[in-house]
Amino acid sequence: MTTDIRRAAGTRTLSDTLLSMFGIRRLSTDKDLADLQAGTTLQVFCSSPTLGTVRMLPIGKGRTVPHAASGHLFLKADAVTWRNQRTGENVALRGPFRLSPSEQKTPHPKMLRFDLVAGDGQHVIVIPKADVALVTRVLEAADR
Repeated sequence: MTTDIRRAAGTRTLSDTLLSMFGIRRLSTDKDLADLQAGTTLQVFCSSPTLGTVRMLPIGKGRTVPHAASGHLFLKADAVTWRNQRTGENVALRGPFRLSPSEQKTPHPKMLRFDLVAGDGQHVIVIPKADVALVTRVLEAADR
């Protein structure tokens, strides 16, 4: 079993996008699932205002809102972990999981917002649309 970590198909950097434009690197959810079964850990971009240490940001007149921290979900066949990109804080998510689309929309057209109910509480996550099928399958498999 390998311990490789790679970005999932929907989590792209600028170089990933350029390589895809030239036909050099084309990843898919099917390839992600095959790699996951082979032991590769997949990294999915995930912004969340509720995972990890919640920071409140002032928005004026004494009001505050939770800061949406950027991070990544690390998906293994048997575990799901979120890591804060700025602080390095790790949060292990425990099942059972229930993922449902959020009523609130995201301003970015390639991202979707979800309400995630995990064994340790309720969370809000924002992930790339291209990685929704992968995250859903991993969370369903982690429940078993």
